[in-house]
Amino acid sequence: MAASQEAWEAKSGRPPAALPPIVLASCCLSFGLAWGLSSPVRAADYAAGPALAAPEGGVACSIGQPFWIPSGPTAETLPWPSVYYGHFSGGRPYVDAFGRTIVDWRDEHVCFPTSAQCRAWVKASYRTYHQPEGYRGCLLLR
Repeated sequence: MAASQEAWEAKSGRPPAALPPIVLASCCLSFGLAWGLSSPVRAADYAAGPALAAPEGGVACSIGQPFWIPSGPTAETLPWPSVYYGHFSGGRPYVDAFGRTIVDWRDEHVCFPTSAQCRAWVKASYRTYHQPEGYRGCLLLR
């Protein structure tokens, strides 16, 4: 083994490295990426700050899902004479544990028996989550 090391040093003028520089660089890069992607805490992973307004009188519902996806209540299954579909999406800036600003994004779908309840929920949700602004509105389903 010593003879091959001496031959290597004589041929290249330097002692052999344990790993080639490209292997070391790729290992460091992959470790850095793995650490960088796993260490920050995502805003959606835990509740901090004001929560989205609770839908008073409404229930989470769905429309237009494929038949193979289990769905929640729909306008057909709700017992109310009229059903208003409330959709709210929006975000708010959030500073994580590492001091980086990220967006806490919400996308909610709720059905209500009256238009007033739906609009009140959308307004309360918009008060908290409006930067960046998403879609919001109430739609009469029946």
